[in-house]
Amino acid sequence: MRHMLPFYLSVKFLLLLLAAAAVFQLVVMAGLVPGEMVWGGRLSSDQERTVGAVVSLTVLLLMITITLVRAGVIGAAFPAVGRWGMWAITALFALNTVGNLFAVDGRETLIFAPVTAIAALLAWRVALGPKSE
Repeated sequence: MRHMLPFYLSVKFLLLLLAAAAVFQLVVMAGLVPGEMVWGGRLSSDQERTVGAVVSLTVLLLMITITLVRAGVIGAAFPAVGRWGMWAITALFALNTVGNLFAVDGRETLIFAPVTAIAALLAWRVALGPKSE
């Protein structure tokens, strides 16, 4: 995997996906995306949609931070946070992909399952670290 996907290219694509997901959550929070299209289609009110979007946005910002630590952009004093955090992110995206495959709303399955699968692969590559490790 290290030879097929360069580390820093994987970092850039993962950060792009995470940033796009954060923007999407802002759109969800604004009520511009149907509630049944997020959180497995199991939200029953606007309040639940807003809370879900805030939780998702918080997790995404944490993922961006961990990815930047792993890439050595920030937090050089805490390399273990980046290393172990990326493995946690990989697991979360893998589980999210499974959840998206079983979503009530078919749009979530068709759109987000492939996106989270790609994110899981990118996170896995970033978790492996650069070649020098």
